[in-house]
Amino acid sequence: MDIYAVLLFLFCGLLSGLMNTLASSGSAITLPAMIFFGIPPSVANATNRLPILVGSTISVYKFQQSKDIIWPKTLTISIPLFFGVIVGTISSNYIDATKIQWVLLVALIFSLILITTNSRKILKGRSLIKTKLSIKNNIVFFLIGIWAGLIVLDSAILILFELILGCGFDLSKANPIKNFLLIIISLVSLIIFAFSGFINWEIGFVLSVGSFFGGYWGSKLAHKENIKKWVYGILIFIIVFEIITLATKLFS
Repeated sequence: MDIYAVLLFLFCGLLSGLMNTLASSGSAITLPAMIFFGIPPSVANATNRLPILVGSTISVYKFQQSKDIIWPKTLTISIPLFFGVIVGTISSNYIDATKIQWVLLVALIFSLILITTNSRKILKGRSLIKTKLSIKNNIVFFLIGIWAGLIVLDSAILILFELILGCGFDLSKANPIKNFLLIIISLVSLIIFAFSGFINWEIGFVLSVGSFFGGYWGSKLAHKENIKKWVYGILIFIIVFEIITLATKLFS
């Protein structure tokens, strides 16, 4: 990689780590960036798990220092998600490159719809935490795990929706849990993809360096309400740009 590529991926990793920590959809930045740079979609999909793992790990570490993580609930939720990720990651090995780009485009559009129609609910939250997860909650987290293993984009925001709208957490409590679940998602899928030889370690390392600092910075800003609103505005702009760019590439 030349210096311009390194700087590009460092910036993308930084922004992705910041977005994933404060809200979601950091992969809407890193995945298209790798594909536009010429990385095969299957390799980009696999490599993307490395910066997510690094950024989420530093975020969870900082959240734990602030005693923000509700561990009993978090570990319970991790179980159905874990098995879903295994199913989704293995399934992704059977999807060709063109189909992954189409899946990515649909996921970006879906992400934009979810964010623009539910951002107020996410920012406000409910603060009515369920004492016990229902069968429905477990099924939803299993399905989210499948999607996260298949293509991680949108999985963070789907986790947030289920934690807030399905389980009753507010954003400040849901965010630390979401970041721990992203560790589960990225670690499990990373191991499977590594054995399949799909990971570009060089680009993954550069993205991870940026994601480390983005996750660290984001965890420090997580309790500032004005920052969250700015993040959602920036996120919507980025996703719209990615949709237009990817659609132009696919239809040209």
